[in-house]
Amino acid sequence: MSDGGFFPGLQFFKDLPRFRILCCGGDGTVGWLLESMDKVHFVNRPPVAVLPLGTGNDLARCLRWGGGYEGENLKKILQYISNSSIVLMDRWQIEFSATDDADGNLDPVPCNFVNNYFSIGVDASIAHRFHVMRERHPEKFNSRMKNKLWYFEFGTSETLSATCKNLHENIDIMCDGVALDISSGPSLEGIALLNIPSIYGGSNLWGDTPRIKKRKKTSHSSRDRDRECSSGSMSSNDLSLMFQDVGDNLIEVVGLMNSIHVAQVKGGIQAGRRLAQCSSVVIRTRRRFPMQIDGEPWMQPPCTIAITHKNQVPMLMAPHALKKLSFFDFFKKQ
Repeated sequence: MSDGGFFPGLQFFKDLPRFRILCCGGDGTVGWLLESMDKVHFVNRPPVAVLPLGTGNDLARCLRWGGGYEGENLKKILQYISNSSIVLMDRWQIEFSATDDADGNLDPVPCNFVNNYFSIGVDASIAHRFHVMRERHPEKFNSRMKNKLWYFEFGTSETLSATCKNLHENIDIMCDGVALDISSGPSLEGIALLNIPSIYGGSNLWGDTPRIKKRKKTSHSSRDRDRECSSGSMSSNDLSLMFQDVGDNLIEVVGLMNSIHVAQVKGGIQAGRRLAQCSSVVIRTRRRFPMQIDGEPWMQPPCTIAITHKNQVPMLMAPHALKKLSFFDFFKKQ
């Protein structure tokens, strides 16, 4: 892996008409693999399964591979892979343009694509504090329990300091070319863009309601008509009918009120504030904010952010025998 990454192995197998890939790692490893695969000219692009070895493993959770590898027999996992089904997953291009009032201290942006989610504000602030402390003192982060305790501590300190208070006053959002009104309603300290229905290690930020479950039973033609609606014309009532699909060419925009709200989402008590469901987003920030892409945080000066659809990639959905979480039922075939 240290000599050329995934590319040499992918090149070796690129002419095979049919094969499947098992990616052993966390969300970052999967993202690295998918980006490497974009550079290879496959006869048929192979689908990817995930053996979750990371911390959050949000993508693996969505694809029913579980929240972490628990020592299962590898032969059985390979059997699951052979019996798994192929689903198409959207990926998103994200580009940053500095504004005139941006300072010279620029943290490197971790990547220019989004597989899982992108967020600005309170949750990214907690993740950034965690990241900085772990870089300085890696010996203090040698177990999942310690990591959770550190997250709790940083979340508590963020509650007291409220570093992203009134974020909605320093940010403009355009969804499909229509300005999003985030000034009405409760003040926001965070904005998240979701490609998959899992964040923070298994939480459903978009949320689910009986009305959505009823919606899922409607015909494909009805779903297609709904997707033609512009996000700018959607009322909160319209958004309550919308459900997430990893392959619908749409991304969900959600608001977070504060760090307590983040904790409630992590605990499954509450969902985020639905703002839009759209196919492109432009965000303009007027001050420095913490941001994160798929769990990789950094501090970003004022900028313009453009998120557009990049491509769709085939992924492998584990059979139901491996299923551990029930709220992902919406991936079933209609």
